[in-house]
Amino acid sequence: MRRNQKIRFKFCPAAHVVLTTFLLLCACSKTGHPPFPYKAQVIHYSPPAGSLSGRWNISEQTLPTMEDPDSARGKFFEILTGRKLEIDSTVGSIVSGKISGGANKNSLRYTIKNGVMVPRDTTTLMIFSSFHAFEQVFENIEPATGLNPDVLKQTIGGRYQIFFEPTIEVIDGQSETRISPKTNAAFNPDGNNFILFRRSSVEDVPLAANTKVIAHEFGHALFKNSFFRQKNESCTKPDAAQTEIRKNDKFFEGRMGLEFAMSGFNEGYSDFVSYVMTGDVNALEGGVTADEIAARSLEGKPFFFYQLAGDTACSGTFYCIGTLFARALYKAASVHPRQSAGQLAFSRKVFNALGTADSFLRQEPSLSLWPDTTAEMAQCERRDAFLLSHDGKVSSAFLAAFVKGFPADADKAALCNALVELFGTAGFSKEARSACES
Repeated sequence: MRRNQKIRFKFCPAAHVVLTTFLLLCACSKTGHPPFPYKAQVIHYSPPAGSLSGRWNISEQTLPTMEDPDSARGKFFEILTGRKLEIDSTVGSIVSGKISGGANKNSLRYTIKNGVMVPRDTTTLMIFSSFHAFEQVFENIEPATGLNPDVLKQTIGGRYQIFFEPTIEVIDGQSETRISPKTNAAFNPDGNNFILFRRSSVEDVPLAANTKVIAHEFGHALFKNSFFRQKNESCTKPDAAQTEIRKNDKFFEGRMGLEFAMSGFNEGYSDFVSYVMTGDVNALEGGVTADEIAARSLEGKPFFFYQLAGDTACSGTFYCIGTLFARALYKAASVHPRQSAGQLAFSRKVFNALGTADSFLRQEPSLSLWPDTTAEMAQCERRDAFLLSHDGKVSSAFLAAFVKGFPADADKAALCNALVELFGTAGFSKEARSACES
């Protein structure tokens, strides 16, 4: 990168904003050590003020939890480079695979100007910006969920690891076509880590530095912590005897990870987390150019669960179920002012209700509503298309269990009204709605 090179980011949906960043590529090395708490020039996201969309700029920001800038290590997470990712499955932005590569020291290049770390190349700018984005998320974890970040760190056994632009290899016979469109950030539940993929031409704001996207991905980690009780819900191939046992077990280990609709609810909760933490109604708008972005908005064109049986109302596969769930949560939360104490209290109720949902799934009315295990599922085969007769039952059972864990108050009434409106009897059956009365 040349001295004083202009970097073009589309920081506003309506216009291109060109910012000049002075990335000083002199041959000299860093002199001295920056003072603590560390400060750096980063891509910074500002929550919306009077509109539904926030804004980005490059500005000086304090990194209060950073412990070592040269290794991008902080109190709750660390950003690592030079790794290799072997992907064996992808479900939306949830990736399963193996991370390899030895310990390394990030080759961060910056100069210190008035006590501020000024990146000297794009990679350093991205890593500092990613660190800042994750810090913005961690600042909001406890207000949005009631979960203390120190407890979360203890639960997973240490810092979250964030793998920055790893080399990708495909295993288990997956086609390159399936993996190559992955330009997003991703969560790997097997290792409780995050993956920031290489930048691409569809990004208007680098997704690795996009706080809205990072908040969405962290929503998956919170879903795992609450609904899955921090367990890995992966299915292992059975032998013949195990297959027969699974056919008679509605809740065999690994089934939840196979359910099309449950992937949708995971995505929907993550979109809601992004909204609660940033105040923006669309986790992707302004950051990516793609045809389907508008459909993900919590304020987008209405559609309903029964319409998913066709492909005209929404074409985002299980993300469509997620959008309906996120919109229902958003509608219920909107009885309170945006990002108010009331909305944060509602968000904490959602997190707590997810924590009891798995237990309530095994009780009525959810137990009877939950569909029997299919032969394909017993073999760990995942269906990647909507099936109303099956997914309607999964949706009804899950929503009944989820609502049952909500305290009986005005927020619960607002939630039930929103679920009835968007899911109808096809996705929130009359039997399931009995949970709204308790």
